[in-house]
Amino acid sequence: SKTPEPADWERLLAYADRVRSITYNEAYNNVAPTIFAVIEELRPKQFILPKLTALTWKAETAAGLERSRLFLNPGLQSLTIEMGNKYAKMGDFLNYIMEKTALTTFSFTLHSNLPDNFIDIMQPYSHFQKLALMAPGALAARVGKWTSSLPFLHSFSLDLSNRTTTAVEGFFDDISLGSGYSTPSSVGGTDSGIFSGDELDFSDIRKSAVRLTSDGPRHGAFANLQQIQLTGDTANVATFLKHITSPLSQIDLIIEDPPARDDWQDLCNLICDQFSDTLLSLRVTATSGSRFAELVRSTSRGGDVQLRHLPLEHFAFLSRLQRLEIDLPESAIFHNKDIAHIARVCPNLEVLRLCGQAKFPPSVGSPYLTLEGLVPLTRECKRLHTLSVVLNALEGQPETFLTRDVCSRSLQRLNVGHSWIKDPLGAAVLLSHLAPYLESIKWFSQTTRVGTLDATSAAWQKVSDLLPHLQSIRLMERSLLLREHAVVSRMMCEVMVDATPSTVSRGVTAAPKYVDHAVEVFPEVSEAAVDAVPHTSSIAIGATPELVDAGVTAEPVMVDAGIEAMPETAEMAIETVFVEEEHEPEPTYFISPVISSYIPSVNTVINLPVRAVKVYTYYLTYPLRFMLSFTPSMPIPILTEKQPKSPEIEEVFLEKDMQPMETMPSMPPMPSLYQNALTEAESPVSPDTLHNESDAHLTNATSSESAQSLNDTNTPWSEPTHPKTEAHQHVHASQKGRYTNATIGATNATRQSLEFVSAQLPSRPWYTRPINYNLYNMAEVKKQEKDYTKEVDALLPEAKSLAESGKLQDALDKLYALEKQTRNASDLKSTTRLVKEISQLAYDARNHELLNGSIQTLSKKHGQLKVAIQELVEQAVGWLDEIKKRDGQEKWLQLIETLRTVTEGKLFLETPRARVTLLLSKYHESLIKSPEQTSPTAKECLQTASDLLSDLQVETYSSMERREKTEFILEQMRLLIALARVKDSEKKPSDDKKDIMGGGEGEWVKVRVGGRKVNESFLAEKANEDLKLKYYNMMIEYALNQSEYLDAAKYYYKVWETPSIKEDENGRGRAALERIVYYVVLAPHDNEQSDMLHRLFNDSALLRLDLQYALVKCFTTQELMRWPGIESIYGPNLRQTDVFTSEKLWEDLHTRVIEHNIRIVAKYYTRITLPRLTTLLDLSPKQAEEILCRLVVSGTIWARIDRPTGIVNFRSSKSAEEVMNDWSSDMQRLLSLVEKTWMGVNAAQAAQARVKA
Repeated sequence: SKTPEPADWERLLAYADRVRSITYNEAYNNVAPTIFAVIEELRPKQFILPKLTALTWKAETAAGLERSRLFLNPGLQSLTIEMGNKYAKMGDFLNYIMEKTALTTFSFTLHSNLPDNFIDIMQPYSHFQKLALMAPGALAARVGKWTSSLPFLHSFSLDLSNRTTTAVEGFFDDISLGSGYSTPSSVGGTDSGIFSGDELDFSDIRKSAVRLTSDGPRHGAFANLQQIQLTGDTANVATFLKHITSPLSQIDLIIEDPPARDDWQDLCNLICDQFSDTLLSLRVTATSGSRFAELVRSTSRGGDVQLRHLPLEHFAFLSRLQRLEIDLPESAIFHNKDIAHIARVCPNLEVLRLCGQAKFPPSVGSPYLTLEGLVPLTRECKRLHTLSVVLNALEGQPETFLTRDVCSRSLQRLNVGHSWIKDPLGAAVLLSHLAPYLESIKWFSQTTRVGTLDATSAAWQKVSDLLPHLQSIRLMERSLLLREHAVVSRMMCEVMVDATPSTVSRGVTAAPKYVDHAVEVFPEVSEAAVDAVPHTSSIAIGATPELVDAGVTAEPVMVDAGIEAMPETAEMAIETVFVEEEHEPEPTYFISPVISSYIPSVNTVINLPVRAVKVYTYYLTYPLRFMLSFTPSMPIPILTEKQPKSPEIEEVFLEKDMQPMETMPSMPPMPSLYQNALTEAESPVSPDTLHNESDAHLTNATSSESAQSLNDTNTPWSEPTHPKTEAHQHVHASQKGRYTNATIGATNATRQSLEFVSAQLPSRPWYTRPINYNLYNMAEVKKQEKDYTKEVDALLPEAKSLAESGKLQDALDKLYALEKQTRNASDLKSTTRLVKEISQLAYDARNHELLNGSIQTLSKKHGQLKVAIQELVEQAVGWLDEIKKRDGQEKWLQLIETLRTVTEGKLFLETPRARVTLLLSKYHESLIKSPEQTSPTAKECLQTASDLLSDLQVETYSSMERREKTEFILEQMRLLIALARVKDSEKKPSDDKKDIMGGGEGEWVKVRVGGRKVNESFLAEKANEDLKLKYYNMMIEYALNQSEYLDAAKYYYKVWETPSIKEDENGRGRAALERIVYYVVLAPHDNEQSDMLHRLFNDSALLRLDLQYALVKCFTTQELMRWPGIESIYGPNLRQTDVFTSEKLWEDLHTRVIEHNIRIVAKYYTRITLPRLTTLLDLSPKQAEEILCRLVVSGTIWARIDRPTGIVNFRSSKSAEEVMNDWSSDMQRLLSLVEKTWMGVNAAQAAQARVKA
């Protein structure tokens, strides 16, 4: 064979789309195994049969079973697996099946034991509707528990062959017992309890005990089961059915033939007792082993098969049984009394087949059943249309021909098989009388060696030839007889009769007899005491913390100084004596004890021993500081941005809104250890004061007074004189104790930086609104090393003058040089001023290339401050309108692209990027109305505009206001809807069958996703009414596109609830209410639609709309609506509205009217003929049946169609429990009515007695 070409695959795939079911049997060897390898290697797609729904795979080897993986597609619904040999990886194969498919029908036949993990694999999957297990181990208790828990299972097949009754009972061990059984039954055990040696077989004794006592626990299993198929011994089948409490409608039994008489009687009684009210079909066939044994006996020289009688008199009344089929090779003898009993207990029988293929050889004798023995069937079973029996066609008795009650109008098909016959004419005459409407008669045609029919077949051929003529004569005679009775004239005469009635009054004593019955009930009470004294234990833990007290008598002076040369240094120790002086208390701020690294000078050499003490104190107090940081009762705000790890760190960054500690004059001096710990962890420090003190240290390094004030540890804590600035208060109120790196960096930059960050921007367009950058947790910002305010103040006028004189590049060079210094020194305010001035000079010079380049260059500078980038971008955004008007659209687009490039990937610039992107999106959309020479098509413009906005996840932006977020999302939805409509208009009608996501379906899905991002509670606010109307209008467009009429009605209801809409009763409010009515009526019926329809009908606002009120009333009233009347009354007005101008919506309204009528018919009718139903619905039979089936599948109604009789049944059969509940309810109401009547009679008698007295 050759390798498949692409053309071969195309032909195969074209045919593969039509394949729904395949069957493979490895034993037939009609498909070469190499073909599967070629398909797996060269297949153009994963599943070559994508629409396959049913697969039957019978394998003999493991490789043959593995080949089925090619056809296990996700759409597979029915799978039949049969494995001949043992397969070690069967568990993995089953797991693969369950993961890849969503089966509803599963048949599993295995000649070896089930895998050990079979239940573990199948347990998570509970969607099976049909299940068949034919394997050893299928009767395990875990299997029974799993199968009985399947909620949708309605068909179950199980193999009980070669199993004991105990094993069958074990299937129900893990299923909860029924009521009334508190102890296990002794009948089901195998051990007699006497012998401890070899166990004896008590099967026969156990069966007899079950038959005599009917005892044993009955497990309520398979609540929704409707069909069951059991294979095995008759006793095992009866034992299994004993536990089934569900209303079975079909029972298929494959039993060993011949069955034991007692077991057969038990099985018949059990079926009639438990399923008499629900059983519709009963089939009894023989197992393959029984048929094989019968075949061996019939083909051997041992003689003919010994036929036995199968009694049918054990069957009780089966009122709903429609099909009875028995096909056993040996138990094939039936008597006339069996047929008469079946006709009496099964009056609704439609199909009866009793061993139609049985053969009665001459050695056995003729069949016991005669042709006249069928009279009870033709007389009692009025619906019997198919009959298959083997009989002896003898002539009928004269009494049979004297009545027409034995004639059957329904019997149309008769199969007599190997029936005996002697007189063909007599048999034909009797058949023409019993079945005058018989259409076909079949028999087993057996030819002789010379090619001619045997005598029996020839006789039945004569019957077949004579029967039509005799039937015609019968029907003609009966029609003539009816005419003769109709021609008889009546004698008319007038006679006067005294018609005065005679009345007699009689009294009857109707005193009821009362009988009291007392029942003595003694409940069994049991008491149980439980010793519930808890065990307690006490453990004592010593939690006294270890405290260390240390004191330091001096604090060193820390001075940083830089020199150009490295002098020689010397180390010496001196004793420092400080002179205490009285002075005014000054604000004291505790600073973390961190030693600065610096180049020593002459003044600092003498302080080295003191600095050593400082280092020692820092490390000594670290454990206590660590412990105090976790103390819950002590408020410890984080004062530094980063805790220094060693005394070599140069600076400490402080929070910008820290305040000096309150004055505590009465507090005694604290130990130095605690004082150092609190200094690092708790004491707030004012940034301005810190800056002033730093300047003082730099300028007065040698001052003894400054050293004394810094080293005086006993100075009382006092309130500083530096007040809070407005900026401090603003930041503190907004952050509420939470500080970010951005605010820290802004505070540490200069004394004026805080006011600069909190300054308000001037009034600008919507895309230049101020942004709350404090919400961002920016990266770490270095502490300001130097203040360049003076240098910047001096350079800015000089640069501006150079730019005005035409030396723009010289001015920018000077600004770039100073900008680098300020950036490296972390001078935020100076850097921001310089970058803004650079871009401003380029903008004033109208040099857009230089402007775009400077923005990109400044934003990419190493270590550039984020606040500076933010200010730069906001400044450029403010120029967009002016550039577009003054310099043209091309320059405007260049600046837009520059800003998008700069802001890409930066979270702190997400809001400016979103606003700039929105401007670019509107530009692309504007190209549709005013296209340029090189502009793309309208679809491409919309696609570009939509993609630009769809890339923005504005719902995650924390710096953007909620209203602006909502406006962005609505704009995204608007563009998606416009693009979807363009794609839908270009979509070809044939595309619907090829690609489910074709056209604009992908955009519609995105619209739905975007709609879920909008907070409807936010739209309910009064200030957001315009956004609310815009949002719901777009959601209505989406709902109508998807034909989701109920959702459209809900959205219109939200619009109607808007105050401005509801107040406009004659305008927008009326239009919204009308559309609510139209779309809720068009929505398919369910609980939610019915609830909304009735609530709308009860709304007083609907009374103002007469036409719509009447339409809703028609749908809420439990009466039929004839479509011609609806069309004539409401059609002229509805067809003029913009809703019903569409033919599709008008047809949907017609469908809803028909569905309403079917629900009404199902409510008032239990059974109705199909012609009458079509008349009420004004439809053809095909249309009525189609809509009825759709309602049944959706679960709206329950119905069954009997096509032969043309009857629709709207009532399901009730179980015995439901009948008893209804009877109990009726009896309670009856007794209540009798009691009320009796009390009324007593009251009337008492009143009459008082009157007479």
